[in-house]
Order: sequence, then C-alpha cells, then structure tokens
Amino acid sequence: MPKRTMSNANGQAASEGALWHVLVCGGTLQEWSQASVGEWKLQLDTFVDSLHESGARWLTVCPYAGPSGSEDEIATIVLAACGGQRNDNRISFIAKDGLVVVVDLCANGRERFANALNRIKGESGSTRQEKEVSEEILRAAMLPPGFVDPDLILVFGSPTQIPPSLMWELSYSELVFLDVSWRKCNVEHVQMAINDFQRRDRRFGGVDS
Repeated sequence: MPKRTMSNANGQAASEGALWHVLVCGGTLQEWSQASVGEWKLQLDTFVDSLHESGARWLTVCPYAGPSGSEDEIATIVLAACGGQRNDNRISFIAKDGLVVVVDLCANGRERFANALNRIKGESGSTRQEKEVSEEILRAAMLPPGFVDPDLILVFGSPTQIPPSLMWELSYSELVFLDVSWRKCNVEHVQMAINDFQRRDRRFGGVDS
C-alpha cells in the first residue's frame, strides 16, 4: 500500500513516515529551574544526538506543566547552556547538521494559543478585525522558527494524561509516551520513540474510512 501524503506548511509532501519536526515534552518548570547549566547542555545534546540520523530539521523542547513565573530564570540558564537567542518565551539555536532547536518556556497550551493570537493582532493592527484568522496564519504565529507542525511528540510522563502545555500540537502529531523522568532520558529512549513513530499508519488527525 502506498504511503499517504499531505502538504506541510512549506507545501512539501510529508509522507506518513517522514520526520521533519520532533517535539519533546517533559519536566515541570520547577524541575527546569533546578537543572544546572551543565545539566541543560547535557540534556539538549542528548536530544540532538538522538535525532542525528532521523532527517529531522526542527526540535522543540517544552515543559510538561508548571505555573508561570520562573521563565526568566530558566531562560538565563538555557542561554548559558546553548547560546542562541530569545524571542518572548522561546529560545532558539542551530545545532549540528543544521538542526534548529527551540526551547519553549510556556507550560500552558491555552496561554501559548492566546499569545499567538495577540502576536497576529499586533502585527496586523486594526485591519485584523476585518479578516479571518486562518489555520495557516495561526500556524505561522505559533511555530517559528519552525515551519511545520510536529510529526512526533515524545512525552515524558504517564500515558493516562495529556500534558497541559500542549494544545495545537496534538492535532496532527503522533504521540509516544515514556513514563520516565525527562532528566533520565538517553539516546535510546528517543530512538525507541522514533522507531515507534515510523511503524505507525499516520492519519494526520483523520480517521480510517
């Protein structure tokens, strides 16, 4: 049976086995703030090394949950670990092989959604009131510097609960749960999730007819 395809945000054909964008979700903001610069560098290097041969072009790391308030403190630690630049609550840098890594400090999916709408309104001015906010416009506000929705979401947590930090990302992504601490993640964990993803029959939010 031929692989199903759909167009991603770049208009490129994304087959059910293609892996462009991986999102790793794990740890609370409190746990993130307790990790040292060295621990952050080790963790990010682990994620990057795990995707070395996958063909992925974007990696996003976000917290599982947590109350806001410590983002500035965490941002300072992450920037010291990886360099890069900060834009609001998103820190991005380019890792080896050109992999774009984004550390998203927002732990509330609804807040991330609202922030994207506010950015659209701010960029468009009052004219936005007369135009419909399309899925493409909203995607462009939520994903930069990435350009495609996550293909694979790796959740470090119990499979009995969806992370409150996610909302938009759940629409077209495949979820793999690992009930281990994100700080104990190793290369084998991520590669196991990729292998799981590649065996799946992707429906991109649809259902079998």
